[in-house]
Amino acid sequence: MSEKERLLEGETVVFTGSREPVEAMLHAKSFGAKTLYLPLIGTSIRQSEKPDLNSYDWLIFTSRTSAEAFCQLHENVTAKIAAVGEGTALVLQQQGYNVDFIPQIFSADRFVQEFPAVAGDAKCLFIKGALAKNTVASMPIQVDEWTVYDTIFKKDNAEKLIHLKDVIILFASPSAVSAYRQAGGDWSEIRTAAIGHVTQQAIQANGGTVDFTPKKYTYMDVINEIAKGSLSK
Repeated sequence: MSEKERLLEGETVVFTGSREPVEAMLHAKSFGAKTLYLPLIGTSIRQSEKPDLNSYDWLIFTSRTSAEAFCQLHENVTAKIAAVGEGTALVLQQQGYNVDFIPQIFSADRFVQEFPAVAGDAKCLFIKGALAKNTVASMPIQVDEWTVYDTIFKKDNAEKLIHLKDVIILFASPSAVSAYRQAGGDWSEIRTAAIGHVTQQAIQANGGTVDFTPKKYTYMDVINEIAKGSLSK
């Protein structure tokens, strides 16, 4: 490895999302970092009554998790699909669905600014998790909601995580922040990385400081941001 490639030598980056981001973990290791995977949240698919999907013009997904939950149902749909983020879109595309709209910035807040002009008076269905914010439902267009999964906090992993010191903990959702705090985690002997401004706000609202946050809301970009930050040490 070159000196540049070892920018994160001696650092430990802890990933806490519901799925193991293998590519991003390898990317962190390529900079010399050690990595840990301690998921703080999991999902449970709801056995709820399914709406008439073909009565909608648009299906809306704002997370990979909601897309993955939907794909497990193997539904044939005629509606157009809107997805927040490349990762969300990729999950759907890999299962054969066409994605017709992705906002320029991968956040629900940006989505609600751009999408109404695209949707017009179309009938839309927001496919979501139980803890999703009401951002999408606040749009001035017709939007129904269908909750397809519940979020489960992984207490055992959270209790392991709160005892780690001198590590960089990567949070990818407000739910992960909540799980960490409910287990008694504090911010005094760690650094934090946040994917997305909503996650950043959740950390700050819980008394933490965000040390790294990428402009593009992906795991790969947050690792690049951490590596870039190491240059200023």
